Amino acid sequence: MGFMGVAPIPRFTVEEYLELDRKAELPSEFHDGEICPIESSTVEHAQIVPNVTKALLSSLDTGQCKVLASSVRVRVSRTNYVYPDVFVVCGKFEFTDEKVDTVTNPKVVIEVLSPTTANYDYGGKFAFYRRLPSLVEYLLVEQGEPKVEVFRKQPDDSWVLKTYDGMGAIVPVTSLEIELPLADIYKGIAFDA
Repeated sequence: MGFMGVAPIPRFTVEEYLELDRKAELPSEFHDGEICPIESSTVEHAQIVPNVTKALLSSLDTGQCKVLASSVRVRVSRTNYVYPDVFVVCGKFEFTDEKVDTVTNPKVVIEVLSPTTANYDYGGKFAFYRRLPSLVEYLLVEQGEPKVEVFRKQPDDSWVLKTYDGMGAIVPVTSLEIELPLADIYKGIAFDA
C-alpha cells in the first residue's frame, strides 16, 4: 500500500545530471538522484588550492602523474559524482564515457576544508572516495590553521590517519614519493594569533 498524500521527491538520472552539469556555469555534485550545488569558497580556500597544485607540480614527475584541480568531475560510484579540490592520476586517465570529462581513477585526492564542508569531507565524501580501488591517499587541508591530515590506505584496505601541523611540518605523500611542505601549502595565508 502506497503513502497517500506524500508528494514524490523529484529525482534525476545520471544521464540528466551529466547533461545539466556539462552545460552549467557552476558545477554540482550528484548523489543518488540529487543534484547538489558546490558552495562558493573563501579567499583562503582560493589561495590554498593553487598552492597545493603548484607544490604537487613542482615535486612530481608529471610525465607519469597528472595534477588536476577542481574543474574535473570524478565518478566515485555508479550514482555518485564529486568535484575534488585537487587530485592526482598516475598512468592513463580512465573516463566514464567519450566526453572525457569524468575521471574514475584518482590515486591521491586533496580536499581543502571549510567550516561548511568539513563534516562532509571527513565523512560522506571520504566514504565515497574509499570505494575507488585506485585511491591510496586522501589529504584534508585545514584553512584556519597550518594542519594537514592524511588518510593512507593499508595493504589490508584499512585506512590510517596521520596529522601534520605547524608551518615547519612536511607532509610525505608516500604513494607519489614526494613531500609537501606546509610552508608551501599555506604560502600567503595569514593566521590569527
